[in-house]
Amino acid sequence: MKPIDRLIKLKNVTSVDELASIITTIINGPNTLDNYIPAIIEEGEYTQEKGEDFYLKLVLKHQSIPLEKTWIKNNLSFGLEEPFENNKINKDAFIHNVITTRKYKSRDLYQLNPLLVSDQIDEYEYSNSDFVNAYFNEEYSNIKGNAVLITTNNNKLEILKNVLKLFINDPSDNFYPKYELVAEFEYRLHDSRFLNFNGEFNTKNYFISVSAHKQNTLIHGSIIIPNIFENRTDNNRNVKVIDLHNNITRLHNSSHYNGDTVEGFVCFKKDVINVLKEDYYFYDLQIIEKNNTRNSYLIDVLEDKVVFWEGEYNKLPEIVKDSIDSYNFVPLDISNNRNLISSSMAAMQLSADWNWHLKLPPQYLLANLIRENYFKRAIDMDLTFIDPQNELDLKKFILKIELLTEIQLSNFKASSDVNRLLEIRSSGQKNKVSKDLKLLYQKYCYAIQSELNKWI
Repeated sequence: MKPIDRLIKLKNVTSVDELASIITTIINGPNTLDNYIPAIIEEGEYTQEKGEDFYLKLVLKHQSIPLEKTWIKNNLSFGLEEPFENNKINKDAFIHNVITTRKYKSRDLYQLNPLLVSDQIDEYEYSNSDFVNAYFNEEYSNIKGNAVLITTNNNKLEILKNVLKLFINDPSDNFYPKYELVAEFEYRLHDSRFLNFNGEFNTKNYFISVSAHKQNTLIHGSIIIPNIFENRTDNNRNVKVIDLHNNITRLHNSSHYNGDTVEGFVCFKKDVINVLKEDYYFYDLQIIEKNNTRNSYLIDVLEDKVVFWEGEYNKLPEIVKDSIDSYNFVPLDISNNRNLISSSMAAMQLSADWNWHLKLPPQYLLANLIRENYFKRAIDMDLTFIDPQNELDLKKFILKIELLTEIQLSNFKASSDVNRLLEIRSSGQKNKVSKDLKLLYQKYCYAIQSELNKWI
């Protein structure tokens, strides 16, 4: 709802209930952004003689505290209070402004109330002159996430709804804490139409105070805003999952990450590697984020497909899922889940075999060895284990392995394979593709792995 529309609607209300309904719609109506709601609204111009203005802020109130007055928390105030005073409950200790301010280089910056800050929120340089640059990340990956606060043409400040998810829980469930979102507003105008509304109006959902005179009117209110997450779409994605237990294709389930109770396979065409390799290193049975190597994901690269466990797929950043979902497909033979993953992946995940790595193909056996012993140096030279698509790919791979391990191709006993590899190492071209390329790659990886094992 645009500022001018809001002021017109407020000025023409015919009841206090209608006024409360308009305020609720301003916060959680069809015209608000999907992920953000207004946190501070400041509009209009009011002088002693003319005009009108409207101000609104958000408060979190514990569900056990009834609305018995309006403006239950002073504007932008922040502080820790004792929950008990003189053996009585101090209700103010359970009411918090959503937005407070912080001093920074002689400026007052808006910020999320520090009491509401979680470990999912990171702050960045204060390049913004109005509010703290904080970002909320609820994904497994340590990506920057979504801005906690933004400004729009319609509102002075808006807040990312998901920041409040930790605090607003249904009274009937077993999740705590249990707060309610309250919009507190002040509306001033020069108009006599509110004379009939003079007084205080208190219901379960709002407390509104109207002080109306012939020349001016002041309205204060506190209104509980319900169901800000009710219309939120779930995170299930349009990918097909092959259930681990019954080998039947089903819809995606985004609600789990560890695979303890429900698990399945998400299959992708091999071309997805070209997308993933931009952001990930490929090693044995995992991909590792280039920007943050602490984040890794189980993956199975097979001859005809790439397979994620559903729980691992769920951990991928949303932006990555957006880029790979179109490659999702269901293989023709899904009658046995052993057809969907490699023997090494099955040994690791389904059989709990400590020697799962011995079932890896040669290139991933070498990748496993390097990841465990030389990983930091390997990624410094951008070494990754993706089957070469042409001779230039294999040439680059050989040069990196030689630099990393100091094992030169010329040190190996002369053979037709060694001579062929030496030829590629010397003059491999991007436009040269041969049938024996992958086999040569695997033989080379096996030879290097065998040599490394002598020293480790």
